[in-house]
Amino acid sequence: LTYMLDLLKKLNTEIYDVVCSKKVYYNVKILEVKDGFMLIETKKEDKILLNLGLVSSISAGKDIAFGTIPKNIRL
Repeated sequence: LTYMLDLLKKLNTEIYDVVCSKKVYYNVKILEVKDGFMLIETKKEDKILLNLGLVSSISAGKDIAFGTIPKNIRL
């Protein structure tokens, strides 16, 4: 667990995209990791507690304005 946190620091970002139980949390801050849980904060300042056993990936967040990701664009 501490090894994962050390690797996250190498991403050089404060904002992350977290995938947990097939749900994606974009542009979140990781506030604390303790006892197998991760406390994150969203752009709307909501705090969410995630079970680390269900987290499938964590990546560096993109600097995109919140909610502007286009989906299913048809030409």
